[in-house]
Amino acid sequence: MLKRSFLIAATLGLALAAGQSRADTLAALIEGGGSLTVGDKVFSNFGYQGNSGDFPDPSNITVNPIPPGGTDSFGNFGIRFGLAGQDNPDGIATDFLLTYTVTNLGTTPLITDVHLSSNLSIAGTPATGDHPFGTIVESISAPGVGRVAQVNNSVTTSTTSLSAVASFIPPGPYQTLTITKDVQLFSTPGAIATVSFIDQSFSQVPEPGSLALLGLGGLGLVGLTWRRRR
Repeated sequence: MLKRSFLIAATLGLALAAGQSRADTLAALIEGGGSLTVGDKVFSNFGYQGNSGDFPDPSNITVNPIPPGGTDSFGNFGIRFGLAGQDNPDGIATDFLLTYTVTNLGTTPLITDVHLSSNLSIAGTPATGDHPFGTIVESISAPGVGRVAQVNNSVTTSTTSLSAVASFIPPGPYQTLTITKDVQLFSTPGAIATVSFIDQSFSQVPEPGSLALLGLGGLGLVGLTWRRRR
């Protein structure tokens, strides 16, 4: 019985690894209508819109599972946009949109909140009166409901907020969500606004960590039953 439980746990681990695929570029996902599966979540319907300034070409934006294992530090599954986003100090702000859909596998809606983190930064020293900045403003909507959350990251010469989490209103949980990221960078001659990655992850019920604990607890009960039978 105990050997069988270990075999089941190993099989689940292999299935999880198999469910974590990798993509090349945002352009390839858009042109091919591709998707990316990370753990129990599928990311699809990718879109891109460059609005102004020095917005990066989608062929230079990568989309992959959050390194190294597809989860954030809390064990939530998610993806990373890798981009060499930089605004040149020409007086025009860089502005572009990233869009996609996330769907939880299975028939039960499990997504309960959304996490956003990045490495927005300002390099250099602005002149007196200059105000470089970087922002990522994200809207999350659910089918038939509309917008259920908004979350953002930002950086200025005096403030930094590079990690945020938002719960949903109405609280859900939801099986499918549409995400729209509005990224803006504004540089001045002495200070360049940049961003090279944006991470997005989603909490669920039960949490991935809870699933692991339940699995370990189950193994413990199996072991206890085995000892009692002996």
